[in-house]
Amino acid sequence: MELFHEIYSCYIDVVRCILTEAEQSPVTAGRMEQLAAKKAFGESALAILPKLTGGDWPLLVPCGDDAFRSRLTHTPHVPLSTLQKSWLKALLADGRIRLFFSDAELEELKDMLGDVEPLYREEDFYYFDRYRDGDPIADTAYRLHFATILRALQENRILLVSYEGKQGPVSLEAAPYQLQYSSKDDKFRLCCLKYSRGAFRLNTQLNLAKIRDCRLSSESCPAHTAKYRFRPVSRAPEPVLLQISGERNSLERCMLHFASYEKHTEYEEERGCYLCSIYYDLADETELLIDILSFGPVVQVLGPESFLEQVRERVRRQHSW
Repeated sequence: MELFHEIYSCYIDVVRCILTEAEQSPVTAGRMEQLAAKKAFGESALAILPKLTGGDWPLLVPCGDDAFRSRLTHTPHVPLSTLQKSWLKALLADGRIRLFFSDAELEELKDMLGDVEPLYREEDFYYFDRYRDGDPIADTAYRLHFATILRALQENRILLVSYEGKQGPVSLEAAPYQLQYSSKDDKFRLCCLKYSRGAFRLNTQLNLAKIRDCRLSSESCPAHTAKYRFRPVSRAPEPVLLQISGERNSLERCMLHFASYEKHTEYEEERGCYLCSIYYDLADETELLIDILSFGPVVQVLGPESFLEQVRERVRRQHSW
């Protein structure tokens, strides 16, 4: 199916939503009107409902009290478009996807997409700003540790970890709450609360490549770890404020480069430039600093003062070299 095939239209999406809900419980005409207005247009119900309830599209059967049930024995679904399949085929070529699937699952996915051309290939990209000592994602032990961490996150379980620290190997108990990936470093890190003095209290980040052993405990993570999930590990107290000149497509480049950050951008008419506030995690501060400096004179850092001082210090060091 092509991306713009009629089966992806909003009208068919309305019918699919109605049938899905009608399979689980009876749906009234009023409820169907709400779904039609939400998924399509205000007047869509006038064209769709009479056909579904009147017999032209015999997919609903009345069940009393102005309610209907689906005649289907399975939930309707939209098939993947050619573009979606091509994108999935491209993802299968990314080595990092091996961390989330077993070899058998990957082979099954490759067979399902065997005749599909990938949307892009790895050799189409050149990473000019990425370190070359990324994580050994193809290593069997690394994949095993990654799978154990994923299971711990899914099941909310404590991890027993042997870690190669600065002073040598250490053993620790960790309550995991987040996995992070650095595109520049090409490394994964585990964010967790380390057990100390009778409680899980120390906010800690562990590089996955330095984990020597990793096992699941039978104990569940304490309730207070839930508040850390899907939040910055240690959010900076103030956002970085940038002045973007707009020259040399600098606005578009900045929006693309910092797409992973929460930000707010507005146009300053008096200065004839754009002001962009970037909210970030303190763990990403050095990486953000380097990224900002890579834009040169088209981007100026206005604050906060603590971040500005880091910019000055890095420029001084570079000048002394």
